[in-house]
Amino acid sequence: MLLTQQKEEEMKKFRIGAILVMTVILGLVFTACASKGAKFDVSKSENKTAYDYDRVEAPTQDSGSADNKSKEYGLTSTTDFTAGNIAANQTMDKIITRVNLEVETQEFDDLVSIIKDEIVRLGGYDERTEISGKRYYSSGSSRYGSIVARIPKDKLNEFVDLVKENGNVINETSSSDNVTLEYVDTLSRKKSLEIEQERLWSLLEKTETLEDIVTLESRLSSIRYELQMYETELRTIDNKVDYSTVTISINEVERMTPTTEEKETVFIRIKNGFSKSMFDISEGLKNFFVWFVVNLPYLIMWAVLITVAVIISKKIYKKQRNKNQIVPGIGDRLNDRINKEDSDK
Repeated sequence: MLLTQQKEEEMKKFRIGAILVMTVILGLVFTACASKGAKFDVSKSENKTAYDYDRVEAPTQDSGSADNKSKEYGLTSTTDFTAGNIAANQTMDKIITRVNLEVETQEFDDLVSIIKDEIVRLGGYDERTEISGKRYYSSGSSRYGSIVARIPKDKLNEFVDLVKENGNVINETSSSDNVTLEYVDTLSRKKSLEIEQERLWSLLEKTETLEDIVTLESRLSSIRYELQMYETELRTIDNKVDYSTVTISINEVERMTPTTEEKETVFIRIKNGFSKSMFDISEGLKNFFVWFVVNLPYLIMWAVLITVAVIISKKIYKKQRNKNQIVPGIGDRLNDRINKEDSDK
């Protein structure tokens, strides 16, 4: 009886020991599986931006397989930030400002020089300059110029006022383009790709198979291309926002166009009309005098040719007339002789 109790106690201890051993083994197995699965399981963040940003597809041939592989590994382009957080980091809205000025001047060279000097002084730069008109042998005297200047946005009003002080601005237009949403959208896509790039780099360090390495490298190459594209787009927007575009059309004139906005009375209209008529007459006389002096050699040459032609014509006419007077006299004498002979018969 005592032996039977001892055997039962030994069997009970054996069972308990076996259960403990199995529990430890199963725990080790589950732990190993969990750690192995964690290498290729990255938690997904389900937070979406206010604008529902989607990752741009990579413009490469292997992008499809790379994206599928990324999804297989649990890598997606979702981000852990919101568009509101991105916008909060921006000091102000992204607004592109453009100004067009049409200017008249009687001192063309001086105005162009002043504008160029002020562009440099204010920290801007001359994007394009075009000047035409007034060739040396051309009869026209007016010139035209177009200057496209990029001015820091905080110096824009100062530059426009300076142009108005030195020229007669007859037309001014301005426009603004708010590109904040476009900027935030591009920035969000860039941040999303950077996060995906970091995850892929981390995954690449742990990957051992050649196929996975090639796939990840292909996707990383596509991401680098997209990041460069977005960085270029962001720099372009920043440049357009930080430097306003001012297009100045300069016309050289001899008489300024009145820019007063007060209502014209009958007397003012008569005064302006009479002044314009006198100005036109004066300009006409000056132009005629210039034309006469410039073309004087041609006029002298034609006068000589016409004089010679008239003299020659007169001599020919006089000679022909004398000839006609001699011929009829001979005819009369012949007729008288014939008539006399007939009468004698």
